[in-house]
Amino acid sequence: MTSSSASSRKVPSLSLCCLSLSILSKIACNRLQKELMEWQLNPPFGFKHKLTGDNLQRWVIEVGGASGTLYADESYQLQVDFPEHYPMEAPQVIFLHPAPLHPHIYSNGHICLDILYDSWSPAMTVSSVCLSILSMLSSSPAKQRPEDNDRYVRNCKNGRSPKETRWWFHDDKV
Repeated sequence: MTSSSASSRKVPSLSLCCLSLSILSKIACNRLQKELMEWQLNPPFGFKHKLTGDNLQRWVIEVGGASGTLYADESYQLQVDFPEHYPMEAPQVIFLHPAPLHPHIYSNGHICLDILYDSWSPAMTVSSVCLSILSMLSSSPAKQRPEDNDRYVRNCKNGRSPKETRWWFHDDKV
C-alpha cells in the first residue's frame, strides 16, 4: 500500500462530504479534502489534527507551545469551522476552553488576529493560519488577557461568533 492510498482513506470522499455537509460548496469540499490530505502528509510542526469522523466542516487542532516561549510545554485546542464559501470566506477559528492567557486571546477563545477577518486571503490555508497563531503566541512578552476581556466576553453571550465583532487591529507588537 502506498502512502498516498493510505492517506486518501483517511480523507472523506467528495461525495460523502457534500452529501453529509450539504451546506459546504463543492469548491469548499474539494479545497478541504486537499488541505486535509496535505496536513496528513506534511503537518505543520507542533500541530495535530484530531479526526472527527467524516466532518470536514469542523476541525479540532491541538497546538503545542513552542520551546523557549512562555507557552512551552503547554497544549491548547483550536476549533476551526469552515463556512459554505471557504476559501473565499475565512474560517472561524477559536480556542477551546481553556484558552491561553494572551493579550490577543479572550477568555471565551476568540482571537484578535487580522488574517481571521479583514486580512483573510483565499491563498491562506489552515496550516498558514495555525502557524500565524503559533507565531502570535510565541512573540507574547506576557501572559495576560486583553484589557477589555471582561466587557467583551460579557457582550458575547449566547454564542456570538467572533466574526460578528468589529475588530480594531492596532497592536502589531504581539
